[in-house]
Amino acid sequence: MGYQPKFAPKGPKKPSVWFILLGILIVPLSLMLTGKLLLFFYNNAGHSKTDAPGRAQSIQVAQKVDDHVAQRLAGARAAISSDEDLQAPPETIPPPRVIYTIEETAPAGPKPNPDCYGETTDPAVLEEVLEKAKYLLGEQTMYFDPNRTRFEEDPAVRYYLDDSILAVTWKEVHDESVYTFSEIKVAHPSQFRRHLAGGVYGGDIQYLPTEMAPSVNAVVASSGDFYRFRDFGVVVYEGKVRKVNGTYAETCMIDRSGNLQFVYPGQITTTEAAQQYADENDIWFSLAFGPILVDNGQPVDHDWYGVGEINDTYARAALCQMDELHYLVATANTESPHFKIPTVEMFRNNIQATGCKMAYCLDGGQTATIVMMDQLVNRPVYGQQRKMSDILYFATAIPEGAE
Repeated sequence: MGYQPKFAPKGPKKPSVWFILLGILIVPLSLMLTGKLLLFFYNNAGHSKTDAPGRAQSIQVAQKVDDHVAQRLAGARAAISSDEDLQAPPETIPPPRVIYTIEETAPAGPKPNPDCYGETTDPAVLEEVLEKAKYLLGEQTMYFDPNRTRFEEDPAVRYYLDDSILAVTWKEVHDESVYTFSEIKVAHPSQFRRHLAGGVYGGDIQYLPTEMAPSVNAVVASSGDFYRFRDFGVVVYEGKVRKVNGTYAETCMIDRSGNLQFVYPGQITTTEAAQQYADENDIWFSLAFGPILVDNGQPVDHDWYGVGEINDTYARAALCQMDELHYLVATANTESPHFKIPTVEMFRNNIQATGCKMAYCLDGGQTATIVMMDQLVNRPVYGQQRKMSDILYFATAIPEGAE
């Protein structure tokens, strides 16, 4: 795999030698001396000669205690002198781990390390990748499983792993549609980012996703909401409200902690209310497409929605939050020999099955794309990507050249 990330080892810490000495040497020794002192006072506190047999018996008991303590102390000394593992050699103690961040207004993330990318069909290699990523995952679980059945025509799993990000991308078949998933865990919220074509809000320029992704050093990128193509929802960019049309649209807000928050139709209808919401909830940017698929783990039903042709079959895309700083982007497309594409309800059911807590529809159709290693992973409608106005992306936080 080339580059080997430095992950903090897990496992119980060994007790210090001083703690062991306190338990098996000093404490018994103190007890022995206290016992002797009490026995001395007892034997010399004005007892008559008739108490001599009792004192003799007490002396015998004390002698047995002395012998027992002496044996325990000798055994403890031998154990300490022979146990070389009580103190870890200084060279095995890992240095403090640096947590890197990306400036909010930075035009791009740091450049990924090419040695951290990989591609395989071998479950053993994928198990090793997940094992090395335990530092990032902590107690969180992955939807991805190395032994999961994958799309037979493209079973390869593409991955990237360094100390700040894990990304795993693969394909599965559900309801005769080919789903492309990319599951990402990052160390810091600043690694979850949005990029607008041209680098500024409101520009008319458009680029292909495979052009935008490398321009911002994306480890993984997904198509966004194509914000320049439609005029609805509550649009927030870099913390400022840019547009409000919230009569019927559902909006996905992303705060500076990297969490998804949803705004339902009619909840926010003025610029003032939108800015107040953004300020109070520390919103950094928003996505205006929809509908909402899963909210706090619960499916959201829709009989009608103003965009997205939810009851027709179209290629779909979604952004999901699995856990803290843990995401899933997904598309559903056709790819031979599977030629069905889902309604929103079908798509939502398969997205909810991933175990996500929050899920939101992005622009679908030919827009729905996922890019990794600067390469298009899924097969869009008509077999080719289209130029668009924005992408979501996940970046490494480790500066180029850092250890």
